[in-house]
Amino acid sequence: MLGYIESFIIMVLVYFMIYQIFLRKRDQYYKIRFSIFYLYLYLVMCVTILPIDFTFDPKWKYHSSINFTYVHMKPFHDLISGYSGAIKQIFLNIVMTVPFGFLYPTMKKKIDMSKVIGSTFLFSFLIEMIQLIMTVFLLHYRSCDVTDIITNMIGGIIGFAVYCSVKKKYKILN
Repeated sequence: MLGYIESFIIMVLVYFMIYQIFLRKRDQYYKIRFSIFYLYLYLVMCVTILPIDFTFDPKWKYHSSINFTYVHMKPFHDLISGYSGAIKQIFLNIVMTVPFGFLYPTMKKKIDMSKVIGSTFLFSFLIEMIQLIMTVFLLHYRSCDVTDIITNMIGGIIGFAVYCSVKKKYKILN
């Protein structure tokens, strides 16, 4: 079992390795922005992926008796079907990636909307694929959902809009 404490220790060790290799010669403001972005990525991992149970039991045998779908390809299926938690899930997925859309551009010299959208898509797609792999092999009951990718991209766009307005008003980022 890779729980929150173990993953935190691993993330701290990886952070210090990155710091020693890539950040040592960077300016203090970049180090702070990177550290905040790294912490954000860890918190997203805590919400979407952790804890990880490495039992390596063939979990698909359990799914035959449960009405469970690995991949939801129909956008907003839960909302259309009247699932009571659908609006909350949509809202939380948007909120989860607003910081990504804001923080990611602070790590780049030149950034535009297309790069933020592409990066947000890749970030969200990676989360969904990890959840799918974990569900198939480790029985986490997390599904891969196209709605999550769409709502995460909306959050990234909102975050980028906030970044642009803050950068324009205060001229402090980058």
